[in-house]
Amino acid sequence: MTYLILIIVSIALFAGFLLLTRFEKKRGLRVAGMLRNKLDARTSRAVFIVSHVDWSAFVKHIVVTSAERIAHDIAHATLLIVRTLERLLTRAVKYLREKRGAPAITETDEPLRPLARAASHLRSALRRARVTGAKKPQSTDSE
Repeated sequence: MTYLILIIVSIALFAGFLLLTRFEKKRGLRVAGMLRNKLDARTSRAVFIVSHVDWSAFVKHIVVTSAERIAHDIAHATLLIVRTLERLLTRAVKYLREKRGAPAITETDEPLRPLARAASHLRSALRRARVTGAKKPQSTDSE
């Protein structure tokens, strides 16, 4: 029954098209002419685009752009998760230091710059070397 209805509808549409073209030929004007002219212009533009576009390059561009966007979103989400974990761990360390009685590092303390940190490490290493170098090694001579 469905096929019969579809066949009847398609025959009716074809017959309507034939009657419309006959009517327009007799009258010499197009029914809904401005609307149909706009539709014809859009259709011809779409046909031009479809026939002149390099579809493989277009699909490649879409795939690469989508992959870059997905990678960016994943990296951003990962960064947000890491920052959240960093905040939680910082709070936990601060709580544990306060509980132990050690001075807590506040957020207003300015962290050492890399050069200052290296200089501080070098000074402490030299101090340790002097302290251990001051001890006289025991002689193994048995004279």
